[in-house]
Amino acid sequence: SVSVSPGTIVSGQSGSGTISLTQAAPAGGATVTLSSSNSSAASVPTSVTVLSGATSANFAVTAGSVSTATSVTLTASYAGGSKTFGLTVNPVPAALSAVSVSPSTIGSGQSGTGTVNLTASAPAGGAVVTLSSSNTSAATVPASVTVPQSSTSTTFTVGTGNVTTSTPVTLT
Repeated sequence: SVSVSPGTIVSGQSGSGTISLTQAAPAGGATVTLSSSNSSAASVPTSVTVLSGATSANFAVTAGSVSTATSVTLTASYAGGSKTFGLTVNPVPAALSAVSVSPSTIGSGQSGTGTVNLTASAPAGGAVVTLSSSNTSAATVPASVTVPQSSTSTTFTVGTGNVTTSTPVTLT
């Protein structure tokens, strides 16, 4: 058999594969040929040797860069037979990279435009980003915004209250 742990790997990470024979490898070992149906999504060495007397050997599976979940079939061949194992390579999940407001100074009673940026495109259904203000009587933001699927940013309105002095506010 051939297997990989974990069965789902994130782009840029690796997994551990295992080749198992039905009986101990002969003297000199057993060289098992490996292949990937999509070597840019998941690469494996061209072969792995099960040492003489052993029944299994390990190998590395390295995930490449993918933009969508990608199914890959690994095939191990030895002595005229072959076994396959399916795994999935997922893109790196999006993370929040920045939040900004334009203009950075807003007059009392006026509004500005906030922008949230992600490190990667939002997944199916979008990415919900929670927002907060350190002083809601001076500046308000929606409780959350959704970055649309396949986008890396979205905007929101920053409202201001009536203040009598310059009031610093931190948006998170």
